[in-house]
Amino acid sequence: MNRIDVGKDFYHRLANRDQRQGDGKHNATQFREKYLLGLDNTDAWRDDSPFILFDFENVKIIGPSFANEAFGYFTVYASQERILNKIRFENLSTVQKSIIETELTAGYSR
Repeated sequence: MNRIDVGKDFYHRLANRDQRQGDGKHNATQFREKYLLGLDNTDAWRDDSPFILFDFENVKIIGPSFANEAFGYFTVYASQERILNKIRFENLSTVQKSIIETELTAGYSR
């Protein structure tokens, strides 16, 4: 399982859904394509084996639209529980955890 320090390896402010939102930089579409491309198919979700671990220690903020595009996107393939088994998180604040879980519960909306 790959471990990524999101704040250092990607960016500390996770707010933009795509290139059209905010300044368009460091957006969720880029994040998903960089780290989670291997999960963008039905076969990747056939089991619960962990795929990646995201360390949020150096992340200052995550916005709902970022969380929806980066993680909620996968609700087209799997349940919230299965997603959280494949995509693991550590060092989430209570607010960050709530935002991610809310977007997984709501499902993907573009």
